[in-house]
Formats: sequence, C-alpha cells, structure tokens
Amino acid sequence: MGKGWRLGVAGAAVAVLFGAAPAAAEQKLITVGTPSANVDPSRVRLNGNEQPKRLRANVLLPDGYDGERRFPVLFLLHGVGDTFASWAKPELGDVQRTAQELGAIVVMPEAGRGFYTNWFNEGRRGDPGWERFYLDELVPQIERDFRVLPGRSNHAIAGLSMGGFGAAWLGTQLPGYFGSVAAFSGFVQHQRPEVEAGLRAVGEVEYTDVFGPMDGFYATGHNPTRLAENLRHARLYVTVGHGKAEPGVMSAPAALVGGGAVEAGLRPQSEELVAAARAAGVDTTYVPLAGVHDWPYWRRHLRDAIAWGFFRPVSAAPRDWTYRTVAQSGEAWGLRYRFAEPPPAIATLERQDNRLSGQGAGRVRIENAAGCGFEATLPFDRAFPRLTCGRIRVRVAPRRIRVGRTTRVRFRLTRVVEGRRFVLGGARVRLGGRRARANSRGRAVLRYRPRGKPGRRRARVSAPGLRTVRPAIRVVR
Repeated sequence: MGKGWRLGVAGAAVAVLFGAAPAAAEQKLITVGTPSANVDPSRVRLNGNEQPKRLRANVLLPDGYDGERRFPVLFLLHGVGDTFASWAKPELGDVQRTAQELGAIVVMPEAGRGFYTNWFNEGRRGDPGWERFYLDELVPQIERDFRVLPGRSNHAIAGLSMGGFGAAWLGTQLPGYFGSVAAFSGFVQHQRPEVEAGLRAVGEVEYTDVFGPMDGFYATGHNPTRLAENLRHARLYVTVGHGKAEPGVMSAPAALVGGGAVEAGLRPQSEELVAAARAAGVDTTYVPLAGVHDWPYWRRHLRDAIAWGFFRPVSAAPRDWTYRTVAQSGEAWGLRYRFAEPPPAIATLERQDNRLSGQGAGRVRIENAAGCGFEATLPFDRAFPRLTCGRIRVRVAPRRIRVGRTTRVRFRLTRVVEGRRFVLGGARVRLGGRRARANSRGRAVLRYRPRGKPGRRRARVSAPGLRTVRPAIRVVR
C-alpha cells in the first residue's frame, strides 16, 4: 500500500532496474491546483510535511504538447504512504523517464490516505468524499484544462497498491470514460479476514471508517473484485510480486521485510480480481512476477503496462452493459443518475439493447447528456432514454430588418426539457435561400437581404428528433 509500511524510513530505494537519468527535454512537468468541495485538505491526513490549502496534482505533458494538439490521458494514482509528487520523484516513480515513450498526458493527483472512497463514517458517506472528488471534479477539470483526446480508447487509469485499488474501483464507477485499467500490487479485494488488522497497521486507518462493516453492502459496493462486471467492456492489466526480492534488484532493508509481507498478502487479492474479471468476460491480462512492495518493481510494472498498451481500441458505446453501485449519484455509460436518498443496498442498472432495467431499492432520476430520461422506483424496466427530447427555443436578432438591405441575422438556439435549457448545437437554420448550422454554443449567423413587400418572413429551424419551429422576422421599409 505505497510506502506506508515503511513509515520513518527514507523513501529512496536504489533504482537498479531503471536508474535515474535526465528527463527528456521536451516533456514538461507542472503542478496544478485541484480544488474540491468534497475533500477539505485541512480535515484529511496528507503525507509529507506540507498541509496545503487545496489539493494538488502533478501533470506530465508529453513531447509535442502545444495547447492545440490533443493527446490521450493516463490517471496515475499513488499508494497510501505517498503523495501526488511521488510518481515524479527520480528516486521513486521517475515518471519522466519511466513513461517517456507513452506519448500521453499523465495526471498524478493527491489521495492522502483516503482510499479513493467516500468514507462510510458510520453511514454519513463522506467527509472525506474522495470518490466524488475524482469522478465529479478532477476528471472534468482535466478535460477542461488540457487537450485530451475524446473516446474511451484514449482514457486510462492505473495505480500502485492503494492506487491499484483506486484505479480498479474508479474504473468500475466510470466505465464509459476509462477504456483501460491497470493495478500494480493492488489492494483490490479488501473483504478478506486479514485485511482489517493489515489496514490498521499499514494504512493507519480503521477499516470500518472507510468501508463500513466488512460483510456489509457498502464494503461490497466499494470492492472492485465484487464489481468486476462493470469492467466488461474495458481492458484490465493486473501485476503483482510474490513477496521475495528478485536477484539483482536492490531495495531498502525495510522493503525486503515489510514490503515482502505486504506483497505476498496482495497476490491472492490480485488473483481473486483476475478470476472475477475473467468470469465476467473482461479482457484481462495477468502478469505475476517476482518482487516486493517497492518502487523498483512499480517502475517496471508501469513500463510493462505501457508496452501492453493503455490506449488500445475498446467499444465506444456498447448496447449491453451492467453497472453496480452504492453511490447516490454518478454516471453510467453516459447516463447520469441521482437517487433521492443514499441507496440502502447495491443498485444495479442493466442495459439490453433498447431497454434499461434497475434492481435494488430507492427512487432514482436517470437522464443522458441531452437531459432526456425518467424517474423510477427500483426495480424497474423501461425503454432506454431517447437521444433527443424537449422543444426548440429560438432567439433572433435583429427582429426587424429593412427591405433590400443585407443584414446579419443572428440565431441563438436552446433546447428546453422540463423547464431546463440545453445548448442546441448542430441544428439547421434556413431563411429565404440562405442556410447555416448552429455551432457548439448553439449560435448561427446568416446574411440575409429581403426582397419584395414588407411583412413577416419565417425562418426554419430543425434538429433530429425535435419538432421544427419557424420563428418570424419583421421586414420593414
């Protein structure tokens, strides 16, 4: 679980497999603030000597990143004793050298000792709310601030130890975004008898604070091995050591003892995840190796995963999937869901072609990015939400133009669904013999010169799946 098992020991393992070397001059490592409404840095334990006022992430920009060209993205997560800076340190992750050939944006965020989870906290389900920080705040921020290629095939998540849990767990909760998932020495099956004491000793946290009772629904709903079916359309890479040092690889003395025991304990967890994933039909690659719980091996794991391929093709939008969760809100394959109350049991959403069903308990609102959807009480079986719904609303300026004078007529288009407005991009606008298409902000412009007598002229605005509207423009002398 990161370097938590060797607290007080200098975290400088001798890098024998991949010795430190100058980073490629073309790469750029920057640190960005990642503010959160879900995790207050003053209320959580962060590793290191700093207590910042907001969370941070290191971002490695690849050779050729110029703010115009788009690149794939890898979210690379740290372990329980590490920080957002650990993967970038030359004596630890040495990411600028290790991932030099990746050709992607690498995002290395802070996670403290939070286990990437909304803590159970006697049923409060938050404070801290790490999973919501990652899924609802961090991923959208990276998409806004950096030039990321669209599509699941271009989005991957990986991590070591606690970060291996985070990668596998967050991958199950945002399968429509992450196409590839990788766990290195991952804490990926925590519902095992020995874990409670181990978590206390290694992570210095109480299991029930994070996950609730080990046999409870909240723990199961945060166990990637139990949610493996969520990854059915993803690619999964799992690697772990056997607890003994590989000849020729030097580690700190504490790593050879404590790290050996930790790694040996994580191997059966990885094997359970792999078995569950394969049973669920997940494209799974399992690479068991020699080694202990230490950075020389994790650098190799990352290099091996890069060779495996984080950005290979995956299905963009499957029409059959299963999604299980205990979250009150989130996103499943482009469908946003929000329960009226926190689910009292694991909720299951399942798509089969044009049908969407739900199992569990509670009332939920489900809608797509267009705002089309429904409210239902679980269990339910309904038609899958339409791609488009609502009605077109048009604002035209100017509303009066003169006969014989060429005028720039501006259209602003929105789609109204149950009182809410959405930008209507791509709609077609026609006025007289002139045509235009609305841009991504729902705006279109036509140069129009009316002829003939004064009076009303009607434009025509249309979009697939919506009723055509004909706004009027007054023509005067």
